Amino acid sequence: MSTFPKHELGQALMMALLDFQQRLDADLAKRGVRGIRARHRKVFMTLERNGASRSVELAEKIGVRPQSMMKTVHELEELGLVTRSADPSDSRAKLVAFTKQGRAFIDELTRSTEIVWDQYAAMVDEKELQQAMQLLSRLSAAGIRSAA
Repeated sequence: MSTFPKHELGQALMMALLDFQQRLDADLAKRGVRGIRARHRKVFMTLERNGASRSVELAEKIGVRPQSMMKTVHELEELGLVTRSADPSDSRAKLVAFTKQGRAFIDELTRSTEIVWDQYAAMVDEKELQQAMQLLSRLSAAGIRSAA
């Protein structure tokens, strides 16, 4: 087993994310799903985990400016993937939620993610891939808890 320099952690994680996103985009495009970018997927991931949310809350969770989030939400709304409706707790605010078409897109993302999993499993042992996922999940959960 080789030892990696600690300072290469960020580079390795970002390169893995870039590779994953490229593979995901390639599979989605092969199946005719176009127009979705990484910034859109971040909204999907956050809504999927947290349910309907205000744009300001989405921006905070994702780490972008509220103006950028409004643009992204508008793009997703034009694609028919999300809708904005009045927040029952504050009629001045709008909640962003998935449309039926948005839920169908999650199914497409799930299929593509499973295909990328299979591609990675063909490169490394499936057991190693499972272990890597467990480790990344633990790190992510620990980071979320410490940030709260």
